[in-house]
Formats: sequence, C-alpha cells, structure tokens
Amino acid sequence: MEIYQLRSFIEIARVQNLTRASANLHISQSALSSQIKMLEDELEVLLFSRSPKGMMLTDNGRILLSHAEEVVDASATMAAKAQELSGTMDSTIRVGLNTDGSFLKVRALSRALVSTFPEVNFIFISSATIRTAEMLRQQHIDLGFFFGTSQFPDIYAEELDKATIRIVVPKTFLPKSGELSWEYLATLPWIWSVCECPYYQIVQVEFDQYRLAPRKFIDATEEDVIKELVLDGQGVAILRQDEAEDVCAGGNAVIWDEKSFDVPLSFGCLKNRASQPGIRGVMDLIRTMWDK
Repeated sequence: MEIYQLRSFIEIARVQNLTRASANLHISQSALSSQIKMLEDELEVLLFSRSPKGMMLTDNGRILLSHAEEVVDASATMAAKAQELSGTMDSTIRVGLNTDGSFLKVRALSRALVSTFPEVNFIFISSATIRTAEMLRQQHIDLGFFFGTSQFPDIYAEELDKATIRIVVPKTFLPKSGELSWEYLATLPWIWSVCECPYYQIVQVEFDQYRLAPRKFIDATEEDVIKELVLDGQGVAILRQDEAEDVCAGGNAVIWDEKSFDVPLSFGCLKNRASQPGIRGVMDLIRTMWDK
C-alpha cells in the first residue's frame, strides 16, 4: 500500500468523479483507475460503486476513508516534524497567487523574500481561490492567497486584510427612470460563476433574501475576462473595488453605490506544514508586510 494510492482514494471520494479526480491529481484516468483497483485488491475490499453518475463510496469504503485520511495526515505530519527538528528549509517554495500581483504586493513581497531567504528558490503560481485548497493538498503550491476564510480542517489560514467588492452595471442597462434595485438587477444578464467563489456567494445571499434569482448569462471567473465583458456591455458583474473603478473610468459602466461587500483576503498552508521553518518564516514575513 502506497501513500499516493491513499491520496487518490481520498480525492475520488471527495469529488465522486474519476475524470475530475484525475484532472486534480494530474494523472490519466487509466492510471488512477489502476491505482484504485490495486488498492482494492490489496485490501480485499470494494471501495467504490461505479455508475454513470459517478463513483460513490461503498459502506466499507466509507469506513476506510477516515483511516486513509489519518495515514496521509500522519505521513505529512511526520515529514514536517522531521524538517522542523532538523531546522532545514525547503530549497523551493511555491506561492499561489489568487489575483493580480499589484493587489497582492508581489513586487515588494518578492524583494523581501529574496532578501530574507537568499538560499530558497521562490516560484509564484496562479491559483484561483476555488482551487487553492486542492493545490495545497496536491503540493502544487506550498502556501497560497485566497479570498474568504478556510472551511477545511486540514488548512491553516490567517486573515490578512479585507477586499471590498462592488456591483458594476454597464450604462446600457441603467433604467430609463427610477433607481437601481435588487428587483431590477435580477432582470439583467449577469456575468456569474457557478464555482464556489466568495464574491458570488455573498451576492447570492442578498438575492436569496429578496427571493430573487439573477439571470446567469455567462460563466466566468478570470478577472480580466470579466472586465472585458463588462466593458463590452454584455452583463452585470461583481468586481473588487479597484477593478470596478478601473472599468468605470471610461464612462461605459457605473458602480452601484447602494451596496458594497467586504471579503477577507487570507493566506494559508496545509495545517501539518504550518510549523515548518520555511513555511512559517514566509508566513511571518507576509503578515509583517500586511500589518505595515
């Protein structure tokens, strides 16, 4: 039994779909299927029931899942503890960036990291908020920025700041008489994301309070794409305050003044790596930067 087989077992159980799990693990479906088959043969237990709807845990699989998670966590904790005891640092640390570099102070961060940890090779990697936790688990990144708060027990996170988000409306959609309202906004086409992005979750709560449903016209998560679509007048969007002001500077869109929302900007890592010298050192440095 190998740790990588247990990680595959855990990921399939989480997403209940072989295609999605293989994409998240960056291996082929056939290789992933073979891993699970080998694990089932070794354990002499059927872990999943397979159907056109996906892969569901069997009763035995559900019992063994918690044990698999304990083994994987224990393995990572042991490696982290060994590094902590030896006082050594990772030679490479990958930092996930969930939004544009200017907002995340990347220029100043890069200078500070190189100056403070000259022996470490730092790599900045694009990581959308909705993928940060999984990228940490799969060790595609070692630390990462994300919007919102951590909802996962295996992720250690610290809140750095608040990001203000606003609703931006193309001028062509403004009412000919009267003011904007939630009722009117619900009739307009929205550039929306079906993913679990905190921006959209917050605004969806507002709509739910009024028992309204926005017209989800286009699904988009990339900020640059959303800005382009708003500038082209294709739909209403949710943008960070600075990006909303940038979009509206040309006069083709307006910010709805009545409502704004605050979303936490957080930074985190796997909980069992939070005490590693390199990880802890970088997190302390980032905290110091944002506290200034």
